Amino acid sequence: MFTRSNRLTCIGALCAVTCLLTAGASSNCQQPSNAATTQGAAPAPMAFDKVSLYPNTAVDAGKGFLWWDVPLDHWMFANVSSLNLIANAYGLGIHQVIGFPAWAETDRYGLTADIDRETFEAFKTLPVDEQLRQQRLMTQAVLADRYQLKAHYETREMPVYELVVANGGLKLTERVLERHQGSSFFSPRDWYNNYGTMEDLANKLAGPTGGVVIDKTGLGTKAFFYLLKWTSDSQSGAAAGAPSIFEALEQQLGLKLVPATDTVDVLVIDHIEKPTPVNYRMASSRPSL
Repeated sequence: MFTRSNRLTCIGALCAVTCLLTAGASSNCQQPSNAATTQGAAPAPMAFDKVSLYPNTAVDAGKGFLWWDVPLDHWMFANVSSLNLIANAYGLGIHQVIGFPAWAETDRYGLTADIDRETFEAFKTLPVDEQLRQQRLMTQAVLADRYQLKAHYETREMPVYELVVANGGLKLTERVLERHQGSSFFSPRDWYNNYGTMEDLANKLAGPTGGVVIDKTGLGTKAFFYLLKWTSDSQSGAAAGAPSIFEALEQQLGLKLVPATDTVDVLVIDHIEKPTPVNYRMASSRPSL
C-alpha cells in the first residue's frame, strides 16, 4: 500500500491500549483505536514476544515483501518504509497518513516479530477478522515503543478513487488459505503472490494511483489470490499500448477505479522519532480493552 515512488506498495501507529502493552511507552499516550468490534466484546489485545528491527538497504530495487506466516508464528517485512508500516498497522493507504517526516518515507527497514507459543495457539483460534485486528494492534504496539509515535484520527473530505467491479465482471476467484490476509510479495509494477481482501487491495493501490482508494466492490471480507502487472501509474498509460495501473486492474482482475469525492479517515501524526535498530522483547503485560 505504500510509497509514493511505488518502490514498495505493500503493505504497513498506535492507540491508548497499545501504549500500555509496550516497554517505555508513555502512560498518557493519546492514540486512536483500530478495534473491529465493540470494546465490550473485543478480546484482550495480544503482543509480540520478541522483535528485531534493522535498516534494510541491501535490496534497493524496490522489491520487498510483507508476510504473516501463521504456521511459523511470526510476522516479517523487508525493504519497507516506516510510512508503509504505519499505514499497514492501521489498515490505511499511505495518503491517509499525514504529518510524517521525510525519512519515514525514504528510509527502509526490515522487521521480524515472533509470538510466544501460548499466544500463538490462542491467535489461531480467532476468526480471520479478529486475527487481522490483533495483528494491527500488535504492530501498533511496536510502533509506539520503537518510534514513540503519537497520532490521532480525523475525517476529511477529499478526492478519492472508488474501487468497483468492472462491467465485464470480476476476474478473481475467492481463495481460502492459511496465509494471513494482506500477505504480499512486491516488485515495481509487478505484484505477485498477493492474497487479501478488496479493502487490503484498495489500500495498496494508494501508491501507484497517487491517491486514496476506497473499496466499493461490496465483496466484504472475501479474500482473493491475485497477480497484477502494469507499466505506467498514469491513466494515460505508456507507449506501445502497455497497460496503465487503471487498465491492468480492469483487464487482469475485472476491477475499475472511478474518481469521486468522499469523507475518509486520516491518521495525523503528532510525534514520531527515528527508531534505533535493536533486538528486544516486548512487555509481557496484556491488559484488556
